[in-house]
Amino acid sequence: MKAGGVEALIVRMARWLADNGYQVCVYLYSSGGPLLKHLQQIDGLKVIVRDNGKEPPLALSVFHQLVRSEKYDLAYSFSPSSMLLSYALPAHVRLSGVYQPELYKLERNKKVIRALKTIDKDFHQKLVFMNPTVRRYTARALEAEVPEQFMPPPIEQAAQEVDYGSPHSRRIVSVGAIQAFTTHYAQVIELMEELIQIDPEFTYHIYGDGPDEARLRKSISESEAKDHIFLHSMPKGGWMEDVLKDCFCFIGSGAVMIQACSSGVPGITSRANDAEALSEGYFHDLPPYEVGESYWEAPETYEIGELVKNLLVSENAYRKTAERCKIKARQFEIDAVMNEFLDLANTKLG
Repeated sequence: MKAGGVEALIVRMARWLADNGYQVCVYLYSSGGPLLKHLQQIDGLKVIVRDNGKEPPLALSVFHQLVRSEKYDLAYSFSPSSMLLSYALPAHVRLSGVYQPELYKLERNKKVIRALKTIDKDFHQKLVFMNPTVRRYTARALEAEVPEQFMPPPIEQAAQEVDYGSPHSRRIVSVGAIQAFTTHYAQVIELMEELIQIDPEFTYHIYGDGPDEARLRKSISESEAKDHIFLHSMPKGGWMEDVLKDCFCFIGSGAVMIQACSSGVPGITSRANDAEALSEGYFHDLPPYEVGESYWEAPETYEIGELVKNLLVSENAYRKTAERCKIKARQFEIDAVMNEFLDLANTKLG
C-alpha cells in the first residue's frame, strides 16, 4: 500500500463500501506501505496480507487464503496479475480496473496476459476503464474489442454550494509530489516574474514534498519573484479549506485537481514530463473522465501563463470557467461513481 493513485483508490472504495453496509475484504500481495494504516482504520473491513516478506511474488499465503475463502458477489482487481490471482477466489462476478494506459502493453505483464487468455478467453470483457483513452490504449494492446465500462477515480468532494475561488484573489496554488516529471512548477515560477508586474499581489503557493525538492528550492531562490513564491509541506487530512479558500486558480492534475475544481476554484491542467510545461487547457476542456495526466492523443496545448491571464479578463469570464470546472469535477463525486459501479456489478450478477 505505497502512496500511489491506485492504492488511494483502494482505500476510498473500501471505506465507502464499508460505510454503506457492504462486507469488504481486501487481499494484498505484501504487507507495509504508508496507506496500509488507512485500510486498517476502516470499521468492519477485513484485510488479508502476505505476512512473510521472503515468499515469492505470487504470495502463496494469500493464494491459499483466496482458495479457501467464502464466496463473494464481486472480486475486483487492479492489475493483470491481481486479476489472474482473483480466479482462485470463489466469486459470482469478476471485474478488473485499468487505471494506466500502458498496463496491458508492458513487457512484464505479457506472460500474465497469456495465462489470463488460457484461463478465460473472454477475460477482456471483464475490464473496467478509468476513461475512454485508457480503454482505447488497452484495446490496442490486446488487439481485441473491449467493453465501454468506466469507473473514474471516485473522490470525496466539498458540498455543492462551497465556493473557495475568488476573482479578486491573486493566490495561485499547486498541490502534489515534487518530482522530476512535475515540470509545471518551473514554468509557473518563471511566470510569476511576469504576473507580479501585472499585479504585485500575486503569490504562488506550492504544497508538497519529494525527491526534487532541493532543485525546486534553488529555482525559487534564483527567481526575481522569490518573495512571492512559497513552498509548504504536503497538507494533512481536512486540508481543503485551509489550502484553497480565497484562491485565484489551481494548477496541477489528478485527484487534487478534482477536489479543487469541485470547490469552485478554476483548474489549469499540467502535463507530466513536458519539457515545455504546456497545459491542455482548463480542467473542463479535457475529454470525459480525464484528469490532466496527458494520456489522450494529440491534445491542443496552451501556455499556462495564457490561461492564468484569461482569468483576469473579467469577473464574468472567471465565474464561467470556475462553474464549468465544477460541473466536470462532479462527474468524479464518490457517491455518484460508486453507485454507477455497483449498478454495473449488479447487471453482471443478473
